[in-house]
Amino acid sequence: MAPDNQQNNDQEQDNNKLKRLVIVTGDKGGVGKSTFARGLLQLYIDKNLWCLGYDADQRNNQLYRHYSKYPGLVRFLDVFERGKTDKLLNDLEADYYPLVLIDMPAQSGGVFEKFVKELSVFDMLASELGYRVTMVSVINRLRDSVNILNALYERCSQDKVDYVVVKNLFFGDEDKFGRYNNSSIRKTLLDKGLIELSMPDLMDDSYDFIDYNNLTFKQATLKEIGAQIATRARVKSWLDDFEQRIQPAHDLLGFNCEQLPDGACHVLKDEPDVKDKEQVSDAA
Repeated sequence: MAPDNQQNNDQEQDNNKLKRLVIVTGDKGGVGKSTFARGLLQLYIDKNLWCLGYDADQRNNQLYRHYSKYPGLVRFLDVFERGKTDKLLNDLEADYYPLVLIDMPAQSGGVFEKFVKELSVFDMLASELGYRVTMVSVINRLRDSVNILNALYERCSQDKVDYVVVKNLFFGDEDKFGRYNNSSIRKTLLDKGLIELSMPDLMDDSYDFIDYNNLTFKQATLKEIGAQIATRARVKSWLDDFEQRIQPAHDLLGFNCEQLPDGACHVLKDEPDVKDKEQVSDAA
């Protein structure tokens, strides 16, 4: 077989393999979408999944800040300047990544809608690159979350993506999400296969320790990093609970995608210097 034909055949085989693009959004600052995205990326790493992350939040780039210590794992994506988001499609055509995670910034719904419409993004992802898209909406208890979910459904090519809604339990127990639970958009999405999840709350001291020291969730469970035993225990428990709670959306979140090739694994660049614990308490 000629080299060009072999290359085309290899590309076609890659496109026929299961691929998933997971977009974590909320379009409202502080709902917990970056925490959810970081939790997902941590599990992708732990399970050695062949993945790539994009941090589209230029102001509070948590995904990059905590996970850039894995070389090449997280890239930046500018969704606010027209044309910059083209990088996503070009990257995914150039390189093979079965699983892609995007952490979207707040207030990005309008520009994302324009990107989707201008380039027929969901069609191109499916037909040209072989990706199925999952839209993950992390919500709080306020009416804004319902309104934003409505807007998300209208922006997306409705039946061309899968939907996951995540109740952030930082804002209260699941039965406290009455505005969402009784909304018409919930019924509409449930009829289209929506899967509902909840994200456990992590106590402030443990979360602040991770945030202040730019740690991954896994690093915060390690004694050699410098976390106290209670922090290590709480973060490990949170990760275990997080993994259990997302099981209903296992496939939609990409956990059935390929692992890295034999012998390859995600490797930390180096271990961070953990700042003084008293400073962490002051920062909290």
